[in-house]
Amino acid sequence: MDPQQLTIMATKFQSVLDAAVLNERGKQLGFAERERLITPFRFALSVVASMANEQVESIAGLHRQFNDLWDLDTHYRGFYDQLVKDQSPEFFRTSLCDIMGKLSMKVLGFEAGQAFSEFHRIVIQDGSSLALHAALADVFPGRFNAVSPAAVELHCTLELLQEVPITIALSPDTDSEHAYRPEPESLRGALFLADRGYLDLTYLRDIDRHGGSFMVRGKANLNPRVMNAYREDGQRLKSCQDRDLQAIISKFPKQQRAELEVEWLIEGEPFRLRLMVRWNPQKKCFDYLLTNLPQNRYTINMICLGYKLRWQVELLFKEWKSYNNLHKFDTEKETIAEALIWASLAASSLKRFLAHAAEYLLEVVISTRKAAMPSAYALPDLFRALRDGDGPWYRRAFSAMMRYLGRNAKRAHPKRDARTGRTRLGLKSVFQLSEDQVLIDSSEEPVAA
Repeated sequence: MDPQQLTIMATKFQSVLDAAVLNERGKQLGFAERERLITPFRFALSVVASMANEQVESIAGLHRQFNDLWDLDTHYRGFYDQLVKDQSPEFFRTSLCDIMGKLSMKVLGFEAGQAFSEFHRIVIQDGSSLALHAALADVFPGRFNAVSPAAVELHCTLELLQEVPITIALSPDTDSEHAYRPEPESLRGALFLADRGYLDLTYLRDIDRHGGSFMVRGKANLNPRVMNAYREDGQRLKSCQDRDLQAIISKFPKQQRAELEVEWLIEGEPFRLRLMVRWNPQKKCFDYLLTNLPQNRYTINMICLGYKLRWQVELLFKEWKSYNNLHKFDTEKETIAEALIWASLAASSLKRFLAHAAEYLLEVVISTRKAAMPSAYALPDLFRALRDGDGPWYRRAFSAMMRYLGRNAKRAHPKRDARTGRTRLGLKSVFQLSEDQVLIDSSEEPVAA
């Protein structure tokens, strides 16, 4: 490891968990007017460390781990009173924003000349719901009353080349996901991937007008005008020209994919797109994929493979829920439920940075899933070293963490990834790219709302 680069990474990590910064943030938000035994720094470091280190089932568990980390004998009531404060969610949310802003860097890219290498950003939009205590149904109503009367939705905008969220928004589960999409003008020069729940033709038209590209799944009830239709082998489907989609679905081949040139009228103006059609034998229906990517550079196969990159946001959601304690806590307090959600996401962001830092320093492809597992390595040692801020003990602990991840969190099957995984289209870690490809960075500001 380069000692200078190691110092830079260690300093960045420590800067978001700095005592002076967290204590000042607590004062500014009215979370702690005076520094008592449970200071904002001690409180934040302990809660986030607990979320990152092991399975947490209760607030009592968080309190025990606070006393253990700081070698104190505080009463449960004092710890609970900090967590239930009105300012507690905002304290953890702004801390998460700081982490997202300072600990992000480009970690993936396409070699020049490869498919999708023209995009400086690949933006993936999706959401994940989380059930809460039923008593919170008035504040956070769920979509499925019988199963989860209270639930929240976490709307996430993931930047694939950084492998981190650039926007996370928390809302009642009943809110429409359309309100949390990135603005079309922010997608200039970017590629946008989304599931069918985000399909909105006017929105897609606006992305196109602002110089953005997209791949979005279509719904079964799509009914544009089909101008031209071709099988994947290039044979033209003559009976499918200049007809409505729903009238000719039965004519599409099931043994191979088809590509259609389709058109809608939006506000009186024609809007043409490419529509990929594939028979799904499991569901016994056709799947649809809409894109404005040009046909001369992106084949049907490239489009379908590229859309599978959207799976990376689903893997992020799995990390949140499986390894960072994003689960239903038994609390009827809105402030506690929301604060613990932001603390959980902060823990996830810290562990993603550790994975990316190890990959950068050691030039080894790291699995973010392995790095996220609480039991996979001695993460508590690093948080204990942070109690006294940036110093020799902390530097040694950070260096040991990097070496451990380099040995134990490598991606297990790089050859399989090249055949069936995300590297099929040439997506590589930055240390595997030429220097000019590494210099491209995102200008998007991280936000948690």
